Amino acid sequence: MVWKILSALSAVCLGTACYFAWANQKLLVEERKREGFANDNLAAITAHIAKAEEAKKSRETQRDMANQELETAKTSVADFAAKAVAADQELAVVKTNLEQTSKVVAQNQKQIEEAGDIKALLAQIDVIKKERAEAEAALANQTQHLAAAQERITSLTNAAKEAEEREARGRRGIVDDDFTAKVSYAYTDWGFVVLNKGNGGGVFANADLEVKRGKDVVAKLRVRDVEQNSSVADLVKGSLAEGERIRSGDLVVAAAEQSANKAAAKPADGAAPATATPGAPAAAPTTPPAAGAMGSDPFGAPAAPAPAAAPAMGADPFGAPAAPAPAAAPAMGADPFGAAPPAAPPAGGAKPPSTEDPFGTAPPAK
Repeated sequence: MVWKILSALSAVCLGTACYFAWANQKLLVEERKREGFANDNLAAITAHIAKAEEAKKSRETQRDMANQELETAKTSVADFAAKAVAADQELAVVKTNLEQTSKVVAQNQKQIEEAGDIKALLAQIDVIKKERAEAEAALANQTQHLAAAQERITSLTNAAKEAEEREARGRRGIVDDDFTAKVSYAYTDWGFVVLNKGNGGGVFANADLEVKRGKDVVAKLRVRDVEQNSSVADLVKGSLAEGERIRSGDLVVAAAEQSANKAAAKPADGAAPATATPGAPAAAPTTPPAAGAMGSDPFGAPAAPAPAAAPAMGADPFGAPAAPAPAAAPAMGADPFGAAPPAAPPAGGAKPPSTEDPFGTAPPAK
């Protein structure tokens, strides 16, 4: 009887061992699958980093070219200023000559009144009048040249101020008030979204944005990474209502309150007010420096120094290169890291909440 009991216990133990062996084999297969997913994801991220490095080198090349153009523009403005000064000097000489000619005409008319050779005097007066007309024409020509030069200098100065303001907004991470974009793909569970605009569309790193549906603000975003035609923005904690989700195609606009503006509004500790030099022209207000990491390069380049005060007339008219034209937006719902788009929801049904990992890793084992 004892041997039957022992045989039964042995059979139960053997069955249990076989079950655990089968379960461990299944877990091993799943772990290998996860390892494969992780390797593929690592390769994709490595390729993405390589592209980012290439983009960074391209941006640096463009920056060097822009600096060269800036130096050329400075030389051109200096030439315009020198020409304007020369025109002023020539205008003063012409005015002096005109006054002298007027005096001569007055003297000749007095001599005619006192009599003498009337015909000779009349001929001399005609010559003098002709010279006066030529002097007046030259004066008018120089006046027109001077007005054109002053108008050109004013236009270049205004363009320089606008370029400096645009560059300052980019360094501080402030988008235009009329900025709009769309959510290409939403990863609400992971706390970020992908926008269909990048550098070419007026997006800057650390910019504050809002997701709107109609007139309601659904959530608030903060831009983290920016590329040429797309950007990644983190969801601000506590801004999304409980149970609400961001969907692809949602409208994204500039935030009503920009954190960069708040930081710039605070005066620097211990900073003394600037005093104007007597007799010098008033300079345009300087753009406040960026707060913290605002406006930093998304590829890790060091932040550019704060812009200096706007120069007086004849200074640099090209404070920053013009923004490139925005390229075509990526397809709606496209994964910025190269993963395939999610399957479409069933006809007539609502889109289920996204539970996929945006980096392509396998879901956890249940």
